[in-house]
Amino acid sequence: MDVECTALRRIRGLTLVELITTTAVISISLAIAIPSWSSITQRNQITTTANQLLTHLRYARSTAVLRSVHVSLCPSDDGETCSGDPLGWRDGYLVFEDQDGNEQRSADEPLLRIQGPSSPTLRMQSTAGRPAIRFRPDGAAWWFNTTFEICMGENASAYRAVILLGTGRSRVDRRGPRNRAVTCS
Repeated sequence: MDVECTALRRIRGLTLVELITTTAVISISLAIAIPSWSSITQRNQITTTANQLLTHLRYARSTAVLRSVHVSLCPSDDGETCSGDPLGWRDGYLVFEDQDGNEQRSADEPLLRIQGPSSPTLRMQSTAGRPAIRFRPDGAAWWFNTTFEICMGENASAYRAVILLGTGRSRVDRRGPRNRAVTCS
């Protein structure tokens, strides 16, 4: 009779050295990846906010021309009235038909768009002395240039400026007027 001898399989797990090495590699990888992920998130939020504002500026201008009316944008912290705060654009803003031309929304003026608040860590402000923007029926923005600065975090290369010319044309740029750095200060 033949008896078959089978060798016991050796059950093998991780040694302490292998476990510590694997944990160290994962920790170092995460230490490198997490800060860069945060930077990417901030950059995307700044870009999205700048593009939303640009879209609303272009919508307001085209509505003013198509309807042959005055259309205004103003910062708003309640979604109904203008706050008048040039530093308050991140709290939200309104696009409305400005029938009386005072850059303040009255209850009887049609509300065209509402932009809700942005992230609390985002900074968004307009040129001093420009708490509202008004487009004329010809599409001009009353011949005053306005710059909106949008910042978040400490990575200045991610900051953006939305520049509105008095002619009504607008654009997003990494630099402000006269090639000035965007600082949000």
